[in-house]
Order: sequence, then C-alpha cells, then structure tokens
Amino acid sequence: MNVTAFRTVRGRLLALMVLVVLPIAVITAVTAVATYRSVLSSIEASQLQTVGNFAVRTRVWYRESLRVLLTATAGVAAVDGATDRCLAIAKRIVGDNIGVSAIAIRTGEQPGCLASRNDALAESDIRAVIETYRARTRSVTWIGNDLAETSYGVTRIGGRRFMVIYALRQGDRQQPALESALLVDAVIMDRAFDLGTVNPGVTVGIVRSSTEVIVARGINEDDTSWLPVTGRTGPQLQRWESTSQTGMTGSYGTQLVAEPDLYVLARFDQQAERAAFLQFIALLLTPLVTLMVLFAVYSLAIDANIVRWIRGIEAAAVARASQQPRLAPVDPSMPEDIRRVSEAFNALVTDQAERVEKLNLTIGANRHLVRELHHRVKNSLQVVQSYISLARRQQSPEHRAVLAPVEAKVHVLSIAYRHALALGEMRPVELKPFLDEVSVMLNGLMRAGRPWISTVAPEDVGLVVDRAIPLGLLVVEIASHALEDGQADHVAVEVTRGEEGNLTLSVMTDDRRLDAVETKIAHGLLRQIGATRTNEAEGASAGRWTVPL
Repeated sequence: MNVTAFRTVRGRLLALMVLVVLPIAVITAVTAVATYRSVLSSIEASQLQTVGNFAVRTRVWYRESLRVLLTATAGVAAVDGATDRCLAIAKRIVGDNIGVSAIAIRTGEQPGCLASRNDALAESDIRAVIETYRARTRSVTWIGNDLAETSYGVTRIGGRRFMVIYALRQGDRQQPALESALLVDAVIMDRAFDLGTVNPGVTVGIVRSSTEVIVARGINEDDTSWLPVTGRTGPQLQRWESTSQTGMTGSYGTQLVAEPDLYVLARFDQQAERAAFLQFIALLLTPLVTLMVLFAVYSLAIDANIVRWIRGIEAAAVARASQQPRLAPVDPSMPEDIRRVSEAFNALVTDQAERVEKLNLTIGANRHLVRELHHRVKNSLQVVQSYISLARRQQSPEHRAVLAPVEAKVHVLSIAYRHALALGEMRPVELKPFLDEVSVMLNGLMRAGRPWISTVAPEDVGLVVDRAIPLGLLVVEIASHALEDGQADHVAVEVTRGEEGNLTLSVMTDDRRLDAVETKIAHGLLRQIGATRTNEAEGASAGRWTVPL
C-alpha cells in the first residue's frame, strides 16, 4: 500500500495502522481455520475410535461364544454323537457357563441333543430358532470356512431376548456334518457391550442391517428413532452424516462385527461439532474484534492528539488569509513538536500583525503628508491665480487679453485640486461639476456679458486629478483658440458615455473655426487623457474622440 496516496496526516497514519492490522487479521483467520479443522479431525477420529472400541469388544465376545460352541460340537463329534454323551456335554456347558441359556448340537446322522437352563425355553422353540437360522445367509469364521459357517442374531422367546449363534459345517467322506446353536441371555451381551458411561448425546448399539436393534447404549433397545434414514454397510470403519428417523441431523459411525450383517452403529448429536464451531468463531472474532477496537482507539487517539491541533493551526492560517487573524492553539497537552510549530506560527502572526500596524501607521502618515502637500499646492495655485488676476486688472485691455488664458489655466488647476480634496483626501474629480465650474469661469473671465461656452458631462463620472486637469486645460485651450480675433460666438464641449464603458468627447463651434483643437498644445493634452479620434472636423463639429475611463 502506498501511503503517499492519502493526502491527510490522519489518512496516512490510519493506512499504516491497516498495514499492521491486516496481516495480523489474516494470520489470525488462517490460524482459526486451521485450528477448527484440526478440532473437527480430532472429533471425527474420537467418534471413529468410540465405534471401533465397541466393535472390538463385541467381536471378542462373539468369537469367544462361537469358540465355546465349536468346542462343544467337536467334543460331541469325538464321541460319535452318542445321544447320552451329547446330552451330558450340553448340560455341562449350560450349567458351567453363566448366561448360556440353551445349546443344541447335532453330528452326522445322529438325532442330536439340546439342553436349556430353564423350562421357559421349550424344545420346540429352540428347534424353530435353528430352522430359522438354517435358512439364513451364513458367513465363514474369522479363520476361514474349515471350522463352520456362522450366523448371528437375536430372538425373543417368552418375552425375553436371547443372542443366537448358529454354526454349520457340511459333511463329506472324511468328516461328518456338524450343526449347533447357542442361545445366550441378552443380559450377558449387554454386560459385554459395556465400555463405561456413554457421553451425553451419543447412542451406540449392535444392529442388523441398520434396521434391527439388538443391544443399545444411551437409549432403549425398543426405540429405533435414532437409526439413520440412509445406512451404510461394508467391512470398513465408516463415518457419515445423515438424518435420523425423527428428522434430526447427526453424525453416524459403523463397523462390521460379524458377517454378514451384524454391525456396531453409533450416533453422535453433533454437540461437539457445534462447540468446535463456537470455539472457532470465538477464536476468529476475539482477535479481530480486538484489532477493530485497537483501530478505533488508534483513530480516536490520532484525532485527539494530532488532527485536532493540526486543524486548529489550519483554522488560524485560514483566518489569517481572510484578514481576521487569530492565533493557533497552544496547550500543555499538545505534542511537543506540534506545539513548537504552533508557537512558531503564532510568532509569525504576531510579527506580521506588528509589521502591518507599523505599515498602516506609515501609510497614514504618508497620506497625511500627501494631503497636506496637495492642500499647499491648491493654496499656492489660488495665490498665483489671485496675483495674475490683480496683475491683469492693472494692465491695459491688450495685455489683459494675453493674461486671461494664463489666469484661466491656473484657475483650472485650482478648481481641479479643490474638487479632488473636497472630502479631505484625494478622490476622483467628478466631471459634471468640474466642467460646469470651468465653463462659468471662462464665461466670466474671457468674454463677460453672455454665456458663450458651454460644457455637458454625465452624472457620477469621475477622472483622477492627473487626467481631469488635462481635460480642463483642453477646454481652456479650445476656448482661447476659438476666441482669437473675436470670431466665435459659441463653443460647446460635450462628454457622453460611449460604448464598452468609454467616454466620448465632442467639440463644436458655430463659426467654422475647425482648427481650434489642431494646436500642438491641444494634441498633447488629448494624449494625456488617452483620447483616440473617431471623427474628423465636419460642419460645426471640430471632431470627436473616445476617452477610456
């Protein structure tokens, strides 16, 4: 991640925090997933181990019972299957082995014998069981079919359950046929199937083809609701997930105990898996939540200890740019480096404020001096104009005509400065009152008796004094030139608003003295006000010019 892509201090610090937090979060998630899978594998192995333990215990019991049956059958065969000896052996086996309820043995062509522990097991019932198992599918023993083919199951006689072990060996020329059956009280099998306390949520039983429960732990033998809807068969230890007869999902494990269809079946209610999942969620979320809280605290700490002070300095800088200066915050709780920056900024603001104040004082003093200078110039011009006026009055009429234009020009300077300093400081000269006063002055000074020169100017239009004075002098120059030899009866100077914010200057005479503005002095004054000629002299018009404001 390129932290320089973030433009703010807060963004870059948070980006650095993400660079630290993100790998930790990924490692935590990977660790949590690996731990969860390991726990699930351990749970599956434990469940298969439970099934295997019950299967081994059951298989050992069945093999020992089959060994007893085959031994008794071999003993009867050794005495040629004599009925009395067969019966003695059968009774001895029933009497000496606790839990053996009945035994039936037949060898070769002999009628065979049977014995039972109590009268509840009638001979007809035992023979009916033998007939049933004779018709069943049989399997070889664990060491092959040389000894016998066997079949296992459970039967009910008189309301009691008995485990049945049936063995059959077909006869040939070398050895006779052997057939025997052993009935064992289910209580003995129940004891043999006991591996201690079964964990809650675990149901284990011996079943036939996943449909008939022979012995069960954790539930009543008559209850088949825990059996899976979809069972599995096969000699290998297996585990799968399925739905029970009641619709509850669980994990199942099975292993063959005795062929062809006697299995140990166990159901696990997935409490362990759910506990492992909750542990996985806790293991995953706890570090992630911790990192999120750390990120949030880090973000708040950035805002409280860095960004807040930076924003205060920024606000002070913005206020300084908006001509409303304010000092940056300085607080003992600020980080030292940020406080130094804030103090340096405040020193800069204070120094600038002092310099601005001194500059304002200097500017004020300069303005006062300039204003005083202009006042003195205006007063001096008035004095000069008064001296010229007095001198003109004392001269002959020929000399008075020469001094009048000079006095008028000095008077124009005096009028311009008086209008510019009307409010105590230099301001643009408003054209209308300025030109009106100039025309009145010329009418009284150069040809008294009737108004012979007029000026027109728009309202609220002003020129700086450096341009207003040349305009006034231009009017005096035009009037002086037009009055030569007393030929002019009227002179008009008009200033109007033109296009694009400019002014239009028009000069008209009634005696066709069109060269009134063609003198060098007039051209020089027109250049000073920036006038550009737009119309030549024609008729009573001496010309027209465009004057920029």
